[in-house]
Amino acid sequence: MFEAILFDFDGTLVDFVDADLRSLRWLHAHSGAPVSCEAFLETAVDAIMAFHQLVEAQAIDPLLMHSWRLQHTFAHYGLPWDDSYTELYRAQLIEVCIPFAGVEPMLAQVRRKAKTGLISNAYDAQEQRARIAHAGLVSYFDSIVIACEVGSYKPEPDIFWHALAQLGVAPGDALYIGDSVTHDIAGAKAAGMQAALLSRTPRPAPLADYSVASIAELHQLLTQVLA
Repeated sequence: MFEAILFDFDGTLVDFVDADLRSLRWLHAHSGAPVSCEAFLETAVDAIMAFHQLVEAQAIDPLLMHSWRLQHTFAHYGLPWDDSYTELYRAQLIEVCIPFAGVEPMLAQVRRKAKTGLISNAYDAQEQRARIAHAGLVSYFDSIVIACEVGSYKPEPDIFWHALAQLGVAPGDALYIGDSVTHDIAGAKAAGMQAALLSRTPRPAPLADYSVASIAELHQLLTQVLA
């Protein structure tokens, strides 16, 4: 039986992609941009991928993510930019952050059996903590670690060790759950933990100790390993 269960946030407990697209659609409508919403969304998605590459190359301040991405999207279409758009998008991103169905009863059950932790790779701690709070999940965790606050990002093992130290649990006594093979599974295994991949589309996961396709399957798995 595990002493601690730790989770990824975006993509695992909440749907960041859906929240992002909903927030972008709202901003597109609010700004009155004379381009199709579909084209606007496609450009914004391309821009965020380019931004992440710049961050990985240490070529840009991660906290510029929203403003850089949105300014590039508006500039792509020659649209007028308003500095208020960044905060309007950010407010929407927090407002639409809700957990996947079944997450709260699952976490409530896990917390009765083991210590719980959350590890997020977010660049902006204030925003991410606001999103976690709006999702109503803060009370389910004994430890919440945001990468930018500790200066270590998944898959670096240091961020996992930091969370485990807060919980007072050895790596071999903990299970980590995430939706990214590269960041979550590889990182947790490098830190000496067992790992479970939550993948809603079938894909190989040779590093994972467990693999599930839904919150319902994850709940069932956790019931078994904590029995």
